[in-house]
Amino acid sequence: MTHDPVPPSSRRPAWDATAELTTAAEQATKGRIFLLTRPKGTWAVPQYLDPTITGFALCGPQGEQRIGELSGRRRLPVVADLAYYEKTLATPETPMLFPETLFGRDGFFDDMRARTDSAIFTPTAYVEAGEPAALKAIRSAAQEVTRTDVVIVVPLDVTWLRDNKIDQLIAILKTIPHPIALVLGGQYNPTDSYADIMRNLRRVYQEIGRVGPWRTDPVTALDAMAQGGMFAGIGSSGSLRHLVPPGQPTKITNRFKPSVFILELLHFFRADTLAQRWANVDPLSCWCTVCAGRGLDRFDSHDTGVDTEARAHNAASWSALWAHMQALPTGTERQRWLAERIRLAHLAYEAENERIQQANAFKPSKTLQRLAKLMEGTHPSVIAGVGKPAR
Repeated sequence: MTHDPVPPSSRRPAWDATAELTTAAEQATKGRIFLLTRPKGTWAVPQYLDPTITGFALCGPQGEQRIGELSGRRRLPVVADLAYYEKTLATPETPMLFPETLFGRDGFFDDMRARTDSAIFTPTAYVEAGEPAALKAIRSAAQEVTRTDVVIVVPLDVTWLRDNKIDQLIAILKTIPHPIALVLGGQYNPTDSYADIMRNLRRVYQEIGRVGPWRTDPVTALDAMAQGGMFAGIGSSGSLRHLVPPGQPTKITNRFKPSVFILELLHFFRADTLAQRWANVDPLSCWCTVCAGRGLDRFDSHDTGVDTEARAHNAASWSALWAHMQALPTGTERQRWLAERIRLAHLAYEAENERIQQANAFKPSKTLQRLAKLMEGTHPSVIAGVGKPAR
């Protein structure tokens, strides 16, 4: 069973290849950025997600049961990533964790498809650094899948994206005949770890095509969609934007207040950090559909309702960026548009620090700095339609 073709949309550019899609997995994922959240406490697909260009994903073992209970799940593609890679390492003998029942793998696929009516994400385990046998076992398991509604999850240590490993990684991934959700593992933000990661991620998108970064942040997701990635998945929380490898204690142990995405700076900051930085000045404000011009210092609370609103603001903000970028008629124009956004964001840090008279109060991430350098020389384009935060 396959999905009906995506209906025409004035927001979808003419070059979009939707009409050429041949598999259910491609139809469910191509050209979309998914919002990833935990199953616990999630009962509905957020209304602020655009049904033509986004998707929704539940990440965690409970997703298998919860996904069929979500209200609004027919509006857009909804998928379940059981995220077994959070706790289990892949081995050559067990690269994926299908239920040990009479029905096994095929029964798992059938059950998930019945619940989601969308693409099925494989229950893959985590590949450590220097474990090519485990990665090849994932490839072999993927090659055995003859269905056309499956996305192969490939969770691996970020060092696989280093210069000394990237050729082997690309060679293996090229022989997986399905869309691939690539999850990078490491402490903090994996793409910040090494200077060659973002450049080599672009190679993966361009040389394979059917790959999307999964459990990532808005900047990495947008860069993928500008560089030939098939789809992307942005986490609603820090733990869903960054994957700590199984068996490693997280280096962030305190329970923090909400993280807030600052559109002008293209980055997340803790709500209590923002309250401190803006204690004696007017905060930046936001004109996303959630904030409607209100200040971004209002999330400094442990209240559940405040956290929910902060996450809604975050998704509405990156969704607005994606809506404007995807409407551009060519991939080159997407790259130019994003290059200009990143250039302006990089400059905005110094401007904001000067405005609040606090040197180095806001610092760009290493990923943003490296992307700004990669995009040097890219011809700028006019950014239209995305409002900057008002002051």
